[in-house]
Amino acid sequence: MGLVWDRTMDVLRGRGGILAQLAALFLFVPGVVSAIVSSLATPATPLAAVASLVSIVASVLLIAGVLAITAVASDPAVDTARAIRIAGARLLPALGAIALIGVALFAVLIPIMLLIVQAGATVDPTNGTFSFARASGDALNLAGIAALLAMIAGLWLTAKLVPLLAVIVNERRGIGAFARSFRLTRGSALRLVGVVILYAIVVVVSVIAVTTVVGAVAWLLLGPGALNSVKFVTSVASSAVTAPLTVVQSVFYTRFYVAACEREAPAAGIGAAGAATDAHPLT
Repeated sequence: MGLVWDRTMDVLRGRGGILAQLAALFLFVPGVVSAIVSSLATPATPLAAVASLVSIVASVLLIAGVLAITAVASDPAVDTARAIRIAGARLLPALGAIALIGVALFAVLIPIMLLIVQAGATVDPTNGTFSFARASGDALNLAGIAALLAMIAGLWLTAKLVPLLAVIVNERRGIGAFARSFRLTRGSALRLVGVVILYAIVVVVSVIAVTTVVGAVAWLLLGPGALNSVKFVTSVASSAVTAPLTVVQSVFYTRFYVAACEREAPAAGIGAAGAATDAHPLT
């Protein structure tokens, strides 16, 4: 992990200009546009539907941006234009892989939610959250145990899928990218779990700190009647924080992929030249 982090810093220092361009184009600007539309939309209006559509487009652009950043971090010969072309070419396989993960996650959550409802919890229709005021009994306890086990398994699976997008970008695999990702993370899962947890803590703490401060200042400057404007300002601040953190995460995951390929090559008897080729499949 130390070697991967050192290589991540090398990429960030050496290719910071290209990475900043991609982050602004695919991560920050779409987030700001989505925040603008959301701040203007009111529930049950045509603009609310537009806001949902814009949010979906921003999410797709986010994935494309991560793919482009992955391409830049994989191969020092990839420039901005080529990174965007690679991201466009590999976007559908990446979306398919993410959709499969979403389906699997939904399949795990359904039994847990049914147990919570069986225990007496009610769903707030305004925000979709559960109210546990009347929930009790064995079903609730079982739901809690299942949720804990699902969280532990989810952390492990997240660690095993760290190089997934790098595999999709570099090796032109579809569903086979999952098996490849599992092979590349063999022996490193527990350390990657620590990395995933640390990154999540950094993101949560950073976003809460920045949005709290910015939101409080905006509230004082704009007044309590400008809720939409305050929401927009805090959303922009959140995007400004998450964009660079996403770049760091994507580069780290990519450099782990490269290091795992280098480690795998000698074990397969490929040799130094073959290891270098496998480490940069885009070249």
